[in-house]
Amino acid sequence: MADERSTKPGSKRLWITVATFLPFILGIPLWLKSTQVYRAALPFREIDDFQTWASENSLKLPGRLNIIIASSDALLTKHQFDSVASDLALNLRSLSWRNAPGEEEGSHNGFDIQVTYDSEEACLRSNEGFDSLYWPCGLLKYGFLEAARLSDDILDNLFWNYAYKEQDSAKAIESEAATDGGLYTVVLLQRNQFEHDESLNSVADDANEAECEGSGCRVGTSWRTVVGKYRHAWIIGNFNFSSFQAEVVPRIEEVARTFLSGSRSASGRSKARNLPLSADGKAILSFTLLNAEPEDWIFDWDFEDLKNQFFEPVVDALKGVARLSLESQILYYTPKAVKSQWDASHNAYVVPVKQLPFFVNSNEWHLDSSTAATGRSKLLHFAVYVPGAKEYPLHFLRKNGQLSPTDGFTSPGWGGVVVYNPTNLSILDGDVQSSAYHITAKDFESVAGVIVSQLRTLFGLPPVLQNDQERGFFSSSPARTGFAEWELDLLLRRRAVSDMAAAASTLTSLSRLVRKLPNMVIKDEIGEQVKSSLVAAVAALDHAARGSYLQTAEAAREAATLAEEAFFHPSIMSVLYNPTEHHLAIYTPFFVPVLLHAVIAVIKEASRYRREWRRFKQKRE
Repeated sequence: MADERSTKPGSKRLWITVATFLPFILGIPLWLKSTQVYRAALPFREIDDFQTWASENSLKLPGRLNIIIASSDALLTKHQFDSVASDLALNLRSLSWRNAPGEEEGSHNGFDIQVTYDSEEACLRSNEGFDSLYWPCGLLKYGFLEAARLSDDILDNLFWNYAYKEQDSAKAIESEAATDGGLYTVVLLQRNQFEHDESLNSVADDANEAECEGSGCRVGTSWRTVVGKYRHAWIIGNFNFSSFQAEVVPRIEEVARTFLSGSRSASGRSKARNLPLSADGKAILSFTLLNAEPEDWIFDWDFEDLKNQFFEPVVDALKGVARLSLESQILYYTPKAVKSQWDASHNAYVVPVKQLPFFVNSNEWHLDSSTAATGRSKLLHFAVYVPGAKEYPLHFLRKNGQLSPTDGFTSPGWGGVVVYNPTNLSILDGDVQSSAYHITAKDFESVAGVIVSQLRTLFGLPPVLQNDQERGFFSSSPARTGFAEWELDLLLRRRAVSDMAAAASTLTSLSRLVRKLPNMVIKDEIGEQVKSSLVAAVAALDHAARGSYLQTAEAAREAATLAEEAFFHPSIMSVLYNPTEHHLAIYTPFFVPVLLHAVIAVIKEASRYRREWRRFKQKRE
């Protein structure tokens, strides 16, 4: 019975051994607290609500359409006018992006309609809640008939002066909101008011001949619909009450769709839904003059002069849509990447359009040398290529065998290239020696027009506003700025919708990332940026409800910018790839050696205690 134990085994040694775990058990909370990172509180519920709204809705900007029926005769009675106004409101109020071919449902929730009958004997309005001080009655006394007989451009400017310049100060204050966008006007004119003077018809015929010259088009209608370069349009034709629904309403709908979705010439094109801008709405326009063969000739320019004359008006016109800055450089020995071929039929060297994707020589054209482009800046290149004497003149050959009228092309998101074939050169043959030439503003005028057209294309608009002679639909092109005011409204709507969607998407991604990585540091600055982004998004919705285009676009831009800055904050990027497993790998070498011996000691002591207790039980039995 030597293995039997007569006394109860003591547990003192066991408890002393187990007590070695107490520092670890009590120290774990302290360790977790000491290694805990600071995380500012983020409004997760507000972010989820914003994302829910963005997934089911989109920012919508209201529009107002003012339709003026101007007639020197008693065209409509009060009852007939009420019927016409009701039909127009029914047909036009529901117009939105989804009604326009090629556009997705989005940034417009239709029109608020006002119809005005402006004659020498009456002034009737259908919607008195509309801003009636804008375009008041009395248009017949302002001389628009004489202006219409001269040219569309003169009539366009006269309408603008009537709407904005000739009102007294009180009316100007009331109608100041119209300059912010969203308020459009369509003026209906009776053609028979011009029948006593053939000048209007002769002006139209001259315009028709200019459009049809060389194309063989035919005159298709006596109606004339013109969309001006501001926010108004006019329709000239013969109509009365009985023909109003069939003849006039479809043309007004066409103008309304143009104001909503862009020029008719853009229908069927793929629209650039995302403007080529950085998250904060900025872009750098980099202009490069490429001298392909300096041994033949060298060209330079005074870009400050060219910028002030051709591009500053464009930048100023787009300042509500984008914040553009300009820079320039001159490069030498920059041959193109494709070979041109001599075409005897055109007496020129040509490059087929199918080779244009390979035209840019990325090895020799060092275009990405901007010092202003930092971080996430957007850089748009506009390269002016001067060919050497061995390929002069150089043109692009279309698929139909005709030369390109612009000798330029665009690359979405990158920029554009235009070939400059200089004239009046003294060296065109034989043994040439390098000579220096200066590109003047007059020489550059045609190139500047091509570049502005390329910028329009990059912003999702047609290169130029086309005219449709057969349908009698014309557009007044803004020669100085390159963008009509109603086109700027279109870009503002696209920009605001895109920024709101980007803000919601970025904040949602940040929220998911923060929830997924509990050890990520969230500084107070990030929390403030997120909250400010949500506040700006709410402000954009409020401004949109009031129809303030510029303020809506600015608030939406601020929401997207703050969300982007919060997501790409340096403190987040520094710990983005520092998961929990990384912390375990760091601290395990410190705790495992000590814990291993403690665990072994507890196991041994527990085994000893069980063995002694078993011996004690055997003695008692």
